[in-house]
Amino acid sequence: MSDQRSTLKKAISKLLNPLVRLLLRNGLTYSEFAEIAKTAYVGVALKDFSVPGRKPSQTRVSVLTGLHRHEVARILKTDSSEDSHTGRHHRAARIISAWLTDPRFSVDGVANELNIDSEFSTLVADYGADVTTRAVLDELLRVGAVGVKDGKRVELLVRAFTPSESDEDLIHILGDSVTDLLNTLDHNLASDDNNGRLQMSVVYSNLPDEALRNIELISRDKAMSFLGDLNQFFATQDRDSNPKVTGTGRNRAGIGLYYFQQPFDSENKE
Repeated sequence: MSDQRSTLKKAISKLLNPLVRLLLRNGLTYSEFAEIAKTAYVGVALKDFSVPGRKPSQTRVSVLTGLHRHEVARILKTDSSEDSHTGRHHRAARIISAWLTDPRFSVDGVANELNIDSEFSTLVADYGADVTTRAVLDELLRVGAVGVKDGKRVELLVRAFTPSESDEDLIHILGDSVTDLLNTLDHNLASDDNNGRLQMSVVYSNLPDEALRNIELISRDKAMSFLGDLNQFFATQDRDSNPKVTGTGRNRAGIGLYYFQQPFDSENKE
């Protein structure tokens, strides 16, 4: 166990380096980060480490986290309600996915141009969760996902909702994507081999500068093709996209891909 704790500490130290770089670049101090970490410790201790059949107590949370009971009480009184951004992001992603998969709005995964007042309004009404057509169109225009022709027709410019024009949107995606990856890693560490989830990567460490641009372009092209195929399949299984689907429970599942590159040095050679 001591070896595992040591390895975990080294891994946490390594993954914190890019996180701290991002925090400092955006002006978040250590004290602000520490408060976020405390809140996370308390929340996870309450949700995931409670004793079955017993009401969660501040004393137990204090023991698990190492935080004083007064700190735990203060954190529990703090309003940590989530803003509406996640809902907006998921709504836009759902509409784009439906645009690419619903045969009323696409052909073989290729999005049709839609009349704003009729076809696009229908798309929003069916997949926009009671949000107005204008609000959805403005959001998609803001992030560069669509274009408008002659003020009457709208065309899809992307294959997925990736708002690269907005730092705020990318920061929210950071929270979602890194959380998904860490949840998969945590699941695999806690499960036996038969219940492990997909977690794979392709990494080479002796690539010349001149090869990187081509590698990135090929990776992007193949990834978009792969995600397009999976998007079509997922849509057939999802009750929002395919009302004919039956079954119990409600689950969230997906596949995440990302490209990375960095100079090879002693910091990242392991």
